[in-house]
Amino acid sequence: METLPRVLICDDDRIFHLAVRNSLKNICECKSAYNGDEALAIIKHNCIDLLLLDIQMRSPEEGLNFIPKLKDVDPELTIVMASSLTDFETVTKAMRLGAADYLKKEANNDELRHAIERILKHRLLQRRSTQQNYEVTANQHKHILIGETPEMQMLKKSIERIAISKANVLITGETGTGKEVVARQLRRPLHDGTLAPFIAIDSSTIQSSRAESILFGHEKGAFTGAEKTTKGIFEEANGGIIYFDEIGNMPLEIQSKLLRVLQEKEVTRLGSNKVLSLDFRVVCASNKDLESMASTGHFKYDLLQRLNVLPIQLPALREKQSDIPLLLNHFIRKHSSSEMFFTPDAIQVLSSYAWPGNVRELSNVVAYLSTMVDGADIDVADLPPRIRACSTAALHKTSQSTENCSFYNRISSFERDLLAKEYEKHHGNISKMALALEMDRSHLHTKLKEYGLHISKQKSSL
Repeated sequence: METLPRVLICDDDRIFHLAVRNSLKNICECKSAYNGDEALAIIKHNCIDLLLLDIQMRSPEEGLNFIPKLKDVDPELTIVMASSLTDFETVTKAMRLGAADYLKKEANNDELRHAIERILKHRLLQRRSTQQNYEVTANQHKHILIGETPEMQMLKKSIERIAISKANVLITGETGTGKEVVARQLRRPLHDGTLAPFIAIDSSTIQSSRAESILFGHEKGAFTGAEKTTKGIFEEANGGIIYFDEIGNMPLEIQSKLLRVLQEKEVTRLGSNKVLSLDFRVVCASNKDLESMASTGHFKYDLLQRLNVLPIQLPALREKQSDIPLLLNHFIRKHSSSEMFFTPDAIQVLSSYAWPGNVRELSNVVAYLSTMVDGADIDVADLPPRIRACSTAALHKTSQSTENCSFYNRISSFERDLLAKEYEKHHGNISKMALALEMDRSHLHTKLKEYGLHISKQKSSL
C-alpha cells in the first residue's frame, strides 16, 4: 500500500487543526503541534513532507522566527505559512526565510485541500527530478573509463560520438578490459530524465530449448509451465540497450534467430500472432576473433555484419601501463575507506606485471590489499604472491635497461630514483621534500604524479 504524505500542522488554534484534518482526510496523514518547539521536536524524529505553519502563536511572529531553526534540522522541509495576515511585507519575509508558499486561513475546505495537493504534487515532482539526476550521475560515476594515455583519450572521444548514434556496436578486447563499462557508457537519459533500459545477458546462458521464450517472450499457456505472459529481453530493452556479453559463445542456431529481429526491429511472443514493433540498440562484446570464427563457420557471417557497425577495440592493461597509478587511485576510492600509499618499488612491480586479467585483476588486487594489509603503506612484500614473484626480475630488468638507455632516459631514470629516495626519506611529506630539494611545491607534486610516486586515498565522505 502506498504511504500517504505526512503533513504537520503547527498552530495554536485547535479549531484550525480540525478543519485541516477534515480537508485532508484520505489524502494525507496529519500530525499536530501547537507551537514552534513542539514542531521542532516532531521534525527531529519524523519524516515530514509538508509543514503548515502559523505565523502568530505565542508571540506575533513565532512562526517566522522558527523557520531558520526548522530548516537547520531538515533543509529539504517544505514550509507553507498559514495566516490571516496577507500584507506584502510579511509574505516577502516568510519567503526570504525559506517558506515555499503562503495560504490564507480563511480559505474554505476545498480551496485548502486543492492548495495542499498542488504543493505536495510539486514537491513530489522535484524529488523525482532530483532522484533521476542522482541516478544518472551515479551511473556515470560508477561506469567510468580511467586513463590519460593517447589511446584512452581517443577511445573516450569515440565513445562520445558512438553514444549519440543508434547503430549496433561490437566491443572487442581481452577478458577484464572493461567491455561492459564501455557498453553502459553508451546508455543515455530518456526525455523524462530517467535512464534508458539496459538489459545485460550472458550469451552462453541462452539454451536452445528456451531461446525464443528468453529473447521474444511468451503468452500464458504457450507451452507447459507458461503460467503467465512474460516479456522477452528485446521487449524489456525497448527504448534502450540490450547487451550481449561474449556473443562469440552464443550457439549457432540461436544466432540465426537474431538476424530477422535485428533487421526488422520486430518480435512476436510465443503463442501470439501479434507483431510488436520495438526500438532498441544492440551492443555486443567479445574476447574472441569473430572474423576468424565467421571464416571457419563457427559464427554467422551475416550476424557479424549486422553487429559490427560501430566497432570499439579496448586495449589490454599491459598496453597502457602508465595509467596504472590513475587506476590505483580509482580502485583505492572504490575498495578502501582509509588512506593507502604505494611505495615506488611496489609501483614499479605493478607496472611491470603482465596483467592477464587486465583492469579487473588490478581492481581485485586493490581489494585484496585493502583487506589483508595493516597500515597505509603498501610495499612489494604486501603484493599478492603471483605478482610478487616477478618483482626480482622486474627490478633487475629495470637496472639493466638503465645502463643501456638513451641520454634522456637516463636523466629521467635518475630523476625518478632521486625523487623516490627523498619520498621515502621524508615519509611522503611533500612540504619537507620541496624544502630539501629547493623545488616549488606544485612542480614537485606534478613530478611525483608523473612518476607514480604519490598515490593516496583521502578518507571518503560517501
